[in-house]
Amino acid sequence: MESNVEQLERGERINLDPLLLDQYPDAVYVLDRELILIDSNEKLSLLFNGEEERFLQSNAWLSREERKRVCDFHTRALQGETVHYELKAQGVSERQVHLSVTNTPLYSGRVIIGLYGVVKDLTTQTVLRENYNRLKVSRTLFERIPGLILIEQNLETEEFYHSPQTGKLLGLTKRQLGEMKREQFRQLIHEDDRSAFASAIETLLYDPEQFEYETQLRALNPKTNKHSELIVKVGVSKDRKTVTWAMFDVTNLTKAEEALTKERSKVKQLCEIVDSVIFERYFDTKRFKFLTPGFSLIFGYTEEQFNTHPDYWQKVVVPDDVPKVNQAREMTLNGKPSTFSYRIFAKGEVKWIEENREPIFSEFGEVVGFRTLVKDITQLKEQQEEIWRLASLDPITNMPNRESITESVYQLTRKRDPFTLLSLSFNRIAEINHTFGYELGDKWRIATVNKLIRLLPKDALLGHLDADNVLIVLPRRMEDPEVLTLGKTLGSLSTHRFRIDVYDLFARISMGVSRFPEDGTQASELIKHACIAMNRVDKKVGTQLELYSSQMDIESLKRYELLRDMRGALKNNEFYLMYQPKVNAWTGQIVGAEALMRWTHPTWGSISPAEFIPLAEESSLHLDLTNWLIEEVCRYLASLERKVPISINVSAKYLYQEHFEHVLEDMLDRFDIPPSYLEVEISETSLLEDAQQITEAFKRLNDLGIPIAFDDFGKGYSSLAYLQAYSAQTIKIDRVFAHNVNQSRKAQGIIRSLLLIAEEFGMNVVVEGVEMMDDLLRLREFGCHVIQGYIFSRPLKVDEFEQALELGTLTPIEEYVETVQASSRLIHAEITITRLRNQTVAVGTSPIVIMRRGFKTIAFYGSIRLPVDSDLTLVILLDDGGPPFPIQVKRLTELANGLYQYEASYEQTVELEKRLTSLESEKPRGFTIQHSNDLVEKSD
Repeated sequence: MESNVEQLERGERINLDPLLLDQYPDAVYVLDRELILIDSNEKLSLLFNGEEERFLQSNAWLSREERKRVCDFHTRALQGETVHYELKAQGVSERQVHLSVTNTPLYSGRVIIGLYGVVKDLTTQTVLRENYNRLKVSRTLFERIPGLILIEQNLETEEFYHSPQTGKLLGLTKRQLGEMKREQFRQLIHEDDRSAFASAIETLLYDPEQFEYETQLRALNPKTNKHSELIVKVGVSKDRKTVTWAMFDVTNLTKAEEALTKERSKVKQLCEIVDSVIFERYFDTKRFKFLTPGFSLIFGYTEEQFNTHPDYWQKVVVPDDVPKVNQAREMTLNGKPSTFSYRIFAKGEVKWIEENREPIFSEFGEVVGFRTLVKDITQLKEQQEEIWRLASLDPITNMPNRESITESVYQLTRKRDPFTLLSLSFNRIAEINHTFGYELGDKWRIATVNKLIRLLPKDALLGHLDADNVLIVLPRRMEDPEVLTLGKTLGSLSTHRFRIDVYDLFARISMGVSRFPEDGTQASELIKHACIAMNRVDKKVGTQLELYSSQMDIESLKRYELLRDMRGALKNNEFYLMYQPKVNAWTGQIVGAEALMRWTHPTWGSISPAEFIPLAEESSLHLDLTNWLIEEVCRYLASLERKVPISINVSAKYLYQEHFEHVLEDMLDRFDIPPSYLEVEISETSLLEDAQQITEAFKRLNDLGIPIAFDDFGKGYSSLAYLQAYSAQTIKIDRVFAHNVNQSRKAQGIIRSLLLIAEEFGMNVVVEGVEMMDDLLRLREFGCHVIQGYIFSRPLKVDEFEQALELGTLTPIEEYVETVQASSRLIHAEITITRLRNQTVAVGTSPIVIMRRGFKTIAFYGSIRLPVDSDLTLVILLDDGGPPFPIQVKRLTELANGLYQYEASYEQTVELEKRLTSLESEKPRGFTIQHSNDLVEKSD
């Protein structure tokens, strides 16, 4: 529930309980910190005839001096002081009023949010006090009865004195008052009261022991012809020469008491309806005074039980909540109101109680007790808990949702003890929802989570992140071996057959691990890093689990160092460009090029975009890299004598920047490059689903005259839809269709279809990844005009590309072979690093396939780019359990399929050669290294 301060910050009114205001015996008002009237009771309105707001807000009835004095008192109250003062003001009907005011600070928690004001009208008392000075005989009596009117008779002269308000009260004119005798006055008294009153007066006058008499009677008002209820006090002076009648009209008071009785009845009924009770407790007697019934219904104990045993109260409150009650008592003793909730034991059940307490002051300003409104809020608390439960749980699996599990991680970070996070994805929900519908997708999520729970340690906490991705929180430090063991256990879910309705479905488990504090100190940071590690699994071979830290394997270590050093590398000019020509399929003429970023890392050597661009996109660094790429390509184009269009790869994320086109426009203007010479390639598989955003981005590029190409076209699910939705000018057919197209009828059909569609749409076509002469000839048959691939040229350095431009044409290689001459036998092994920059490191391994051995030379394939002639100490581990042997990489060949071919030197020994020979196995017929999965030995 929000506080009054939060309501005030939003400009809302302070919510006060009207019961407490209306029950207060004096006129009460409440001001906020801006001294704006928030609330008041009916007594204040009666006091100022409905003009209280004008009086309180503008102080229009006060003189300048009084206004400043009131402002000072308000300021003191808003600083936490209770102040008392009197003031005189011009009141209703131009009359002077004399007021007594008390201002008390209004708290919400420990924050002062306004002030209370209690106002007493001292005007009548002041007038009577002045009459006392003149009527010495009746001074004491006059002071005891505020609002008194006097009639005084000198018994010797029989002269009467009437106070000014006498005529108004009795409905008589001055002349009638002046001529009235005692007998005439008696005739105004109601006949039922007349005889007793006359007899009492006679006794008072003639009994020397009697001096005062008091009664209540009815007197006729001749003007209204109605009887008024009067309280009459009659006194005779000690010398028995003067008699004084003091009278007070209580007609309105009687009506008010009747109305108050009705209001009290309504309050009681309301309290019964809302399970509330109002009572007072006084500190000196420790007794309770119950102002409304229903106490026993809430507390389960009678009023007599509490008053008989004053300390019984302490036994009723739940022990954990006693400090709340004690704190409220301290606030009461300091004269401050309080609102708090706590639990009580009530007849075998626990209830939630809310109290609104106001201190009770003595006439000397001391706190003598408190008045409180108590409400049973048990049902409200239960509803709040249910709302919280629904808000904190995933509605499908009933496990903590992202907000709830993030809060749990946050609480662990506050404890500062090490703990482990594991992000796990089943990686099927999108396909299942798309293929079978969301209802079956929900069943998939329930089934997978239920199975996962059975495999988790007892202390694990499971939460839902998104889709079928969950977060596992282990409130302890898990070392690498324990993490790997758990990952192997959970990874077995990939082979589990999930029966969903009539379908058998399998998961594709991927997991990422982050640990506190080495991988982050913030909850969101740790969860992000666990998810980043999980997403890296797709880029690795033979594993389902990835650690965010560098202590897992070579790939993780390399990725960690690249991410760490990338920003500095951009500042240190470690990035450079290479250009792969685009050529005419028949003539070999260079018609364009694609700019490819490279990075020379001081430890890891040349790094390709496939390695560092995904890392850059984990932060905003890819924006800086793209800006650098645009500038470098424009600078290079400006330096070329013979210009050809150069394309650059731009992430779809880059297009989500506001005014991204300004960078392109500024660079083209700066280097005076026609827009048609700079082509933007967008990976078709990276296009996001925000069609409106991408459409607008493409329009801005087209408005600049910059052509757009769909890169890697055909690999995504919505390729043809993108052609219709977005205004691109070129299709770059992905290499998966061009590789061995001469032998694949399906690939041939796809390429022919894309060529027809491109012709229909008026688009250009570039075929990527052409490496074999047979494939080139087949593509020529289909009418492919532009080729980009190793059959014509690898990526060229700046000077090499300029030389190629001078020649103008490239000749295709008769046959491009991407493997060295290999034996008919192979060895599956692993490679790792033992020293890095003269420091011993302990990392995991990466799979390799050894294809050939020679004199002190070994050739192998791997999926990770290793540096040549580096100070890294690399060792190969064989499956026989024997000691690893070190190697030194001497030659690196980057293959078009994303793999790397290495030649390395090693120290030959008879024992090592025996081990290698014993591990050799026959290659399966037709075996070639096509992709990274071929590096992992398959078990039957």
